[in-house]
Amino acid sequence: MAEFETITHPFGKVKRRHAPIESPTLLALPEDQQPPRVLGCTSCPAGSWYLDESGLACHCQIRRYVSWQPKQKTIIPCDDREQALKDEEDGASERDHDRSRSS
Repeated sequence: MAEFETITHPFGKVKRRHAPIESPTLLALPEDQQPPRVLGCTSCPAGSWYLDESGLACHCQIRRYVSWQPKQKTIIPCDDREQALKDEEDGASERDHDRSRSS
């Protein structure tokens, strides 16, 4: 079952799925160089993070565009993030079910 978190932004509070940051690129950066934790892309399975000579950026594998760069607005809630996390959770549930049947 999914855990949810409440994020506050200029328009009020938003409830979204809680997910840890798993990007090796983000985890390798010093904390003061990481993007804001409120940014939905930081914990999205579809976010592909990279660092080049112009800085840190995220490419969304679902929308197929650069979803975040340092001077860009912060995406907090995103339908694609929520669906990717749900799909990931559903896949984990199916794998757990398959393992329990094969034991």
